[in-house]
Amino acid sequence: MDWTAMKDHAIAFITEAAHRLYDPAIRKLDIDTKEDADDLVTENDYAVQRLLTKKIKETYPKHFVVGEEGEHKEPIPENAVTWYIDPIDGTTNYVHQYMNFSISIGIHYEGEGKVGVVYDLIADELFTAVKGEGAYLNGKRLHQRKTVDLSRAIIGFNARWLVGRADAKTKEVFAGLVRDVRATRSYGAASLELAYIAAGRLDAYVNMRLSPWDYAGAMVLLAETDAGCSPLFDHDTLFKDSCSVLAGEKNVFKEIYQRCNAER
Repeated sequence: MDWTAMKDHAIAFITEAAHRLYDPAIRKLDIDTKEDADDLVTENDYAVQRLLTKKIKETYPKHFVVGEEGEHKEPIPENAVTWYIDPIDGTTNYVHQYMNFSISIGIHYEGEGKVGVVYDLIADELFTAVKGEGAYLNGKRLHQRKTVDLSRAIIGFNARWLVGRADAKTKEVFAGLVRDVRATRSYGAASLELAYIAAGRLDAYVNMRLSPWDYAGAMVLLAETDAGCSPLFDHDTLFKDSCSVLAGEKNVFKEIYQRCNAER
């Protein structure tokens, strides 16, 4: 299969979709919430997903599409090329700040990420990767991640998990990590924070609950820059509904993973 051609198509589809989010005349902000009152969704989330799905199915009618704003009751066919799309990752940022949000596509086949594209349209930063061909930011190849000591690490982490969305053991572990690392950041868009690890801007990222479309694209970037990505907890499994996710430079990744899974 021509994964490079699929990458180029994904970029073209995302570029077309981005025009909708740029154009004030069609920037609809009819806001709703999902099960979590903090999880916002707008008409443009749905519109961008419809556009991306239409383009993908027109070009690759036999491929399977999984998007955030859709109902996926049917199982993914065996050996199907699957496109995971997040039409607006960071909708709260899109609504309130109009920055730090992205459109993300990950193309997977036989359990492997083959293509990843994450586009921050406001910063005009296009992260791309094809398995075995490296990861790129605006056409410039990203370097392999070098070893980072935990004490010098900057981790992406939402502090709200420390005040009610994690069990006592996890809160204790992360309180210790916050003290031990150089700094923490929270950008509010998982695909961007994962892409920032590939670009060397963050050294790790943790989330207690992500869905496949949140990380499917960026995890290809991570693999191509020798960064780790897995569930945070042993009992979780990637691509099985929502799960915990840990990504990072491998030394920092290992330290966080061991702390979180010790004596559980």
